[in-house]
Amino acid sequence: MMQKVLLAMLLASLGGMSYAACNTSNIIPTAPNSRYQLLNNNTEVKDLQTNLIWQRCSLGQTWSGLSCTGTATTHTWQYAISYGISASQNMSDGWRLPNIKELTSLVERACDKPSINETIFPNTLSYYWSSSPSVYNYRATWAVDFNGGHGFTNSNDKNVSIYMRLVRSSQ
Repeated sequence: MMQKVLLAMLLASLGGMSYAACNTSNIIPTAPNSRYQLLNNNTEVKDLQTNLIWQRCSLGQTWSGLSCTGTATTHTWQYAISYGISASQNMSDGWRLPNIKELTSLVERACDKPSINETIFPNTLSYYWSSSPSVYNYRATWAVDFNGGHGFTNSNDKNVSIYMRLVRSSQ
């Protein structure tokens, strides 16, 4: 009887959780591990297809040697743009906020929740800013939804706070 109660409690607690799912047996991965090269003590990732170098962790997180730890921070689009400009000017390595084409290049079409290669970019969350403003709505800008696998959206108000990951050109 006790085992049934424990099993019921476990199943009830799992009911509201969502899990990352990759279907690489039926869908050819668009961003396999072989596409990436880890750099700088595994804190940076070079995309061998685009020649861009990405921060492995979201802003606010740090690489622990095994995963991205800490709490990713959210910011408004204006802050994200300013942060990218400041990072580019203050650091000789040229970090900046990616444009929508660059950011959508990270979407892994074979995965959902998150739709990104989690081996390479662990603990990726939902929406991430791009530097690309909308041409149709002055209050909106482009962002990528890595949680739903939708790729990108044009409905984010610039005053909403969402996540960010910086990029730089390969040297």
